[in-house]
Amino acid sequence: MADSGSATVVTSMADCGDSATKVDPIPESVRLCMFAPPSTPAESFERTANYAKGPEQYLKKALREDVFDQRKDLLSLPEIVDKDGYGDGKHKSHFENHIAKLFGKEAGLFFITGVQAQLAALKIHCTRASNPRVAWHVSCHLESAEERAYEELYGLKRILLGSSPDALPTVQEIETLLELPADERPAVLLLELPNRNLGCATYTFDELVEISSACKTAGVVLHCDGARIWEIEPYYQALSGKTFKDIAQLFDTIYMSFYKALQSASGAILLANDKTLIADAKMWQRRAGGNAFSLAYQVIDSERGYNENIGTFARKREKMIEVTSGIKAATKEKKARNGQQIVQFMPDETTCCQTRTAFCGYSPEEIYAARDAVASKTGVRVLERVWPKQTLDEMLAMDRKGMKPEAVSNGADAVHRHEIEWMMMSVTEKIPTKTFVDGYVALCDALLAGEEKTH
Repeated sequence: MADSGSATVVTSMADCGDSATKVDPIPESVRLCMFAPPSTPAESFERTANYAKGPEQYLKKALREDVFDQRKDLLSLPEIVDKDGYGDGKHKSHFENHIAKLFGKEAGLFFITGVQAQLAALKIHCTRASNPRVAWHVSCHLESAEERAYEELYGLKRILLGSSPDALPTVQEIETLLELPADERPAVLLLELPNRNLGCATYTFDELVEISSACKTAGVVLHCDGARIWEIEPYYQALSGKTFKDIAQLFDTIYMSFYKALQSASGAILLANDKTLIADAKMWQRRAGGNAFSLAYQVIDSERGYNENIGTFARKREKMIEVTSGIKAATKEKKARNGQQIVQFMPDETTCCQTRTAFCGYSPEEIYAARDAVASKTGVRVLERVWPKQTLDEMLAMDRKGMKPEAVSNGADAVHRHEIEWMMMSVTEKIPTKTFVDGYVALCDALLAGEEKTH
């Protein structure tokens, strides 16, 4: 994944405040983009322990009292933090109920992983329908990152949606699938909202309404892979004035992750209006080995991460839109020897605080050489590593064999298009937009300069 750095930060990421204006040389590169602030295991455990001792006191200090007061209605503030036993605990129940209420669902169940949560939901839906078929796009996590667990462990059969691996299935393509004879259509349709492998591309709210209505007409369950629902909700707020509840009401079940943008240790939750479905999910959780003696650490840290980050994603989205727009404008004339624009974003119009960037026309070695030259000269570390554009089979090969991205080839195109995935975080959003823009321009110039030297 991608990391970057800035030369216009005062001394380090931690020192980069909103009012920072001084531009001094920096002894080491400051990363613009990352997926988790650096910390040792001991620091992480201490943070969780401090939260457990007194959530409200911890949050007032971590957020500041004025911010705590502003967000109080969103926060999950337990009366007691206890240690659950095989899933039975007051604190765990409080947190599950809080998230369920936020999304307008009747009940929720905490899982150690999203893999367990989603497969439990899909298995239950398919069993109830006496139909093992589930439909999803080829970029779906269940397709590329779970070793075909849906088939090998749960006996499900998948139908691939859409005509392109690089684009969301259209509403028309989904409706066509739902119009198949009853003995051919799926029991469940899974939508990833937003789609991570497509740079967090997503549907408009009106499109979701159409899809939801078509599913109801066809008698097909609609399930949401909402691993990054926290990041995309501001998109629906900004464009349609819609909330978590508005989004969730269109789906029969929805799962979301706590360890990605919310920065917790690990954890996920499955939500539904049907309490009997949640009861069945507990059974599947036990069958999958997920009903641990205690999930107290994961639950506590998930709540901490939720409380620290909820209410920040609209601001981070705005910053990412500003940054990507600035980079696109400044690099639009920077073209590689093959005529491609060097820097490209997926999707072209940023939807949330997370995106994908492609560097086109150069090999990984050329990109890394340019990165290092920029870092040495300016203190800006624009990226850490790039990933080649991959086919599904290649992604599966990497997952199974632990291969490095550089070891995977995708024919002639692999040399010409390499990607990074990155998000705007609380530390990096404080870095001036100009720093991001200047870093990308400098990287392009270094690539072009390296090209001239070789010819």
